[in-house]
Amino acid sequence: MYGHHVIEDLKLSQKQYSLPEPGYKHAMSLVIDSIKNAQHFHLGSFQEFITPLDKIFHDECRAFFGECGENIRLPYKTCWFEFEDIVPGLPIEEDVPKRGVLTMEMDKDFFLAWIISWPKTFKRWVLSPQMYFVTIGKNVYEHDKFRNLVSGFMGKSGLPVSSLPAHYESNIFPLPLSRKFGADEIIGLAGDDQRDLVALNAALMLLSCKNVTTEENLPPAKLNKKRKKNGKPELFVYKTLKLVLPSGTSSQKEYLPSGEKVKIHLCRGHFKNYTKDSPLFGRYTGLYWWQAHIRGDKNEGIVVKDYALSSGKNGI
Repeated sequence: MYGHHVIEDLKLSQKQYSLPEPGYKHAMSLVIDSIKNAQHFHLGSFQEFITPLDKIFHDECRAFFGECGENIRLPYKTCWFEFEDIVPGLPIEEDVPKRGVLTMEMDKDFFLAWIISWPKTFKRWVLSPQMYFVTIGKNVYEHDKFRNLVSGFMGKSGLPVSSLPAHYESNIFPLPLSRKFGADEIIGLAGDDQRDLVALNAALMLLSCKNVTTEENLPPAKLNKKRKKNGKPELFVYKTLKLVLPSGTSSQKEYLPSGEKVKIHLCRGHFKNYTKDSPLFGRYTGLYWWQAHIRGDKNEGIVVKDYALSSGKNGI
């Protein structure tokens, strides 16, 4: 979908703009090469896939930590995740309708993330001047390899290693590509990029479910042959997420305690973790995504709910 456009725009930026910071110049080349070799995932609309998860991704949520990090891992060593973020009525300087996150696995519970976005003001893909080290389920202090690697990068970037203890409780460490960035600029950029990291977290949670699979979408062979002949990046194979309900003799009905009746209502999509003591359909265990559905007793009445997307600390 977007991967080849990202590569074209970043290469154009390398030619048209002077990149005085060697770190940023190196990062752009690394990102281009990594997107070429990555597994591509298209997530669709941010609003559609994040809204059912609003009970998890609330204001107090800590991305990739606690219940947001218990079951997740990167599906491949290098991944490109892309999605749309359409918010009507935004001023053009704040409107960023297309977004992407490139991830590179450093260890089974530790990865590097790059944010690339398409702001309407630029009308091209732009690499964030800040990358992120992310640990899953552990903070900087608890993860020896993470702490040592961050210390090394801080030293090479000219950042004071003495400030590392101030980040010990965090599991997302921002590393600017410019030595000119001050603390306020680093924090501001991290706030801007938080929405993309939350989108990535949500995608990885869904991918960790046993009943969510990926479906490959192949590009037209003739079109790729033509693009290659013209010296353009080829279109990538990209994956979309697909919900597959396990087969069984039982329906999706959720049973309430004996004798308890509730009004018929819409149950939001949510995660369920089935164990050996209480397996799904008597045989399936693991984490599953349960799609939104109707439940309850119509004889007890009907509950009508209206849901609205609100703005929170993490950009949701």
